Amino acid sequence: MSILFRFVIIVAVFVACSGHAWSGDVFRFAFMADGRADVKSASCTDNDSGISPVLGVFVKDILARHAETPMSLLLYPGDLIPGILKRDAPSVAECNRVSLTRWRETVAPLVHAGMAVKVTVGNHEAIAARPGVKVSRCGKHSWPYTPSLEVFTVFKEVLWDMIGGYPGPDGDLGLTYSFNMGGGHFAVLSAYTMFEHNSFSNSTVDWLDKDLTRARLAGLKLFVVAHPPAFPGSGEIWGSLPFYDPHYNCSDYDGQYGIDRRRERDRFWNILKKHGVIAYLCGHEHTIQIQEVEGVWQVVAGGVQVELDPLNGSGREKETNLILYNDKPQNDRASVNWPWNEHRKSLWGWCMLTVEGEKVTLEVFGSDRLPEKPEDVQPLKTFVLRDPKTDSMRKSLGETLLEKGFPPDPP
Repeated sequence: MSILFRFVIIVAVFVACSGHAWSGDVFRFAFMADGRADVKSASCTDNDSGISPVLGVFVKDILARHAETPMSLLLYPGDLIPGILKRDAPSVAECNRVSLTRWRETVAPLVHAGMAVKVTVGNHEAIAARPGVKVSRCGKHSWPYTPSLEVFTVFKEVLWDMIGGYPGPDGDLGLTYSFNMGGGHFAVLSAYTMFEHNSFSNSTVDWLDKDLTRARLAGLKLFVVAHPPAFPGSGEIWGSLPFYDPHYNCSDYDGQYGIDRRRERDRFWNILKKHGVIAYLCGHEHTIQIQEVEGVWQVVAGGVQVELDPLNGSGREKETNLILYNDKPQNDRASVNWPWNEHRKSLWGWCMLTVEGEKVTLEVFGSDRLPEKPEDVQPLKTFVLRDPKTDSMRKSLGETLLEKGFPPDPP
């Protein structure tokens, strides 16, 4: 390889990094999920058309903070609405249309204030109940809900401008995509397609690996966004990426007794580690949980429900199937596990992430009591996710060039 060509490549990578990862501009974005009302709503218009009142409180709080510290984006990965049942509508999809429209109206003040909004589906937007029909999923275990193309279609019709960017695999129906903003790269994944439930398909994981490779080589800061946690901590292992249920007994899954997808979860997590992803942003569990697992942060921001999930080991679990890691009630792979390692309280809240040059911080705003007005929402905790003093760049420019296949200079 000629010296001139190598010089051109180095300059190109340096310019790309200078425009993104090394920029001194401040970029802030908000993140939360799971602002749906209870599934037991009697009609499509009950509970403010299926929207938790906490969401409205948080929108007002975000607006107030936005006036002081401007934010450019709201990420909201799933469970916007109760879904699942048709109630008094002609179909589940049409009931969803009512609720999704109301959700859109609730967050509209943020859009009017200049914030972009990006979404994907959670399990409640993806599945529909079929009365009287139970689909056998494994042995004697049946499940009355199935993914529905009709509900996906309505989701995309109502929220069409809040979805999309660089497209994911066709099987994810346009609900997996990536986009760049403020020097950050956001890979937004659907774990709920016509054929997958609480997990990513092989095509999704392969797409993610290639997508993050491109973004990393461009010098962007990487975030991955989806609905189910990789490391759940409040009784939701059945509905999270490491899906486990000891009552399943199927030879065509991972074991003769119980389905255990923790190996698939680790495959996904290893991709995040390989590319230096800063954080995996998710929901599903109805509380706030912050973990750092082997250098990648997991942020669960599902504390927008009226009723929260108790944390495992807090003495308030309703689930008999706790998430156990090596027979412990929490994740012993995490170097940070909050609020588990502080007070074990379930919290209502939303998160703001700030990217300032090489420093990335996370602030949690919320309450340990049901917030009924913006004044109830207070700063709870701040985490430094990346610090230029200790971790300015995961890989040097030379290492990046080597990964692209350029040999080192001869000795």
